[in-house]
Amino acid sequence: MSSLGQTSFAIRTATRKDLPAIMGIYNWAINQTFATIDPEPLSREEAAAWWDDHASRILTLVAEDDGDVIGWAQLLPWRQRGYEVVEDLVYVDPVYQKKGVGRELLSRAIDAARSTGCRTIVASVAADNGAGLRLHQSQGFEVVGTIKNAAHKFGRWMDVTLVQRSL
Repeated sequence: MSSLGQTSFAIRTATRKDLPAIMGIYNWAINQTFATIDPEPLSREEAAAWWDDHASRILTLVAEDDGDVIGWAQLLPWRQRGYEVVEDLVYVDPVYQKKGVGRELLSRAIDAARSTGCRTIVASVAADNGAGLRLHQSQGFEVVGTIKNAAHKFGRWMDVTLVQRSL
């Protein structure tokens, strides 16, 4: 149990019943931020198909406060077979941002990656996502490059910064 001001939150492995809350947080990020390069929210059908296709192959964690999912993190294989690298995703409900939820989720994801014998974890952070970059740097990630004009969102082209941490 981690402390969040005067409340506590728990980190646990996500289940399919968490999918609506996970997608609510993710779709908010799609519509309101540069935290993801996805241009359009996922429908319920797309989210269900994504869960069914990936749930057995990836780790998804949720942060929970009083029964409500307030954030989530995920580890997924990076690129194609042969790489010994995982990529992390971290999203937090805007009400709970800057309260340690993202940091705790990322810390747990790093521990999970390490426990599998993985040697490297990366994240693709939109250059306009300063909070995401600071979060990763606070957990020992280093900037290793920038992909210029990687995605088009909100009417303009944006860069993506690749960060990496050796485990």
